Amino acid sequence: MAYRYSVPLSWYEGAYEDRTAPCKAARPFTLAHKEGSDKAVLLIHGYAGYPGELVRPARDLFDRGFDVYVPRLPGCGTTGEDFARSTGRDWLSVAASAARDLRGRYGTLYAVGHSMGTALLILISGSVHFDRMVLAAPAVSDKKPPLSLKALSLVRKRIAKEWSPDPSYVMYYEDAPADDAYLGREYWSWNYTRQGYELLRLMHDAGSKASCIDAPTLIIVGGEDLVVGPEPARFLDRTLSCEHRLVRIDECTHFPFYDRNKDGEEKAVKAVIDCFSEL
Repeated sequence: MAYRYSVPLSWYEGAYEDRTAPCKAARPFTLAHKEGSDKAVLLIHGYAGYPGELVRPARDLFDRGFDVYVPRLPGCGTTGEDFARSTGRDWLSVAASAARDLRGRYGTLYAVGHSMGTALLILISGSVHFDRMVLAAPAVSDKKPPLSLKALSLVRKRIAKEWSPDPSYVMYYEDAPADDAYLGREYWSWNYTRQGYELLRLMHDAGSKASCIDAPTLIIVGGEDLVVGPEPARFLDRTLSCEHRLVRIDECTHFPFYDRNKDGEEKAVKAVIDCFSEL
C-alpha cells in the first residue's frame, strides 16, 4: 500500500494558505488503485484534528477497492498561529472543493466525517450528492453559539488549558505518535476563542440543514464520548428524514478510529465497511 502524501492543490484555492508545512501526522494523503476505481471515499477530520487520525478506516476502505482521499483542513497540523488565522469558511471551502472534484471524477462517492467533519459534510451535502455518508462522533447542534464567545474572541486570541498525552490511544500514521507532543503544545493546550466560535457556528448551521440530507447515513456514537456526548447523535437520529441508522458503541470514546479500546475501534471500522458494502 503506497500512501501519496498529497491531494489536488486546487482544493485549497481561495482558502487560507498556511505559513508552515504540516507535521508528518497531518500530511494529507491519497490511496488510489493503479488500475483505477469508479468508487471513492472522502474522509474529513475534525476541529484541530489532522489526517493521521483517519488512517485506519482509510486503509481498510482502500483494501476493499475504494480510492481514498483525506485532505488536511487549513490551519490544522501546522502551528497554532496558522490555526488562529483560519476560519470555518476556510475549512468548509476545502471540504466542499474536494467533494465537488471527486463527484465529477467518480461514479460512486461516499464520505466519512469525524466530529466537526460531520458538520462540514452535512453542509456540503446540500450541493454535492454523496451516495452514502458516515457521521462519526457527530458535532451538530440546534443551539446558536453564544455571542459572549464572539465578543471574547475580539480581546483574547487563546486561553491556556491543561493537556497531557494519553498513550492508551494507539495511532496508525507513519512513526506514530511522533507528533503528539508537538500538536498538543500548538493546539490542544489552548482554547482558541474565535475558532471555538466558528466551530459552534458550523455545528448550528449543520443542525439546521440536517433534515435535508438525502443520502443513506450511518451515525456512530461512542458510549464513552466525553467531548460532544450522545445528544448530537440523538438529535440527528430524530431529525434525519433520509434512510439512516444509529450505532452506539458503548466502549468507544470520541475517537473511534484509533480508540483506546481496540474492540470498540474494530466495531467502528467494521460499521463503516459494512455501510459502504451494502447494495
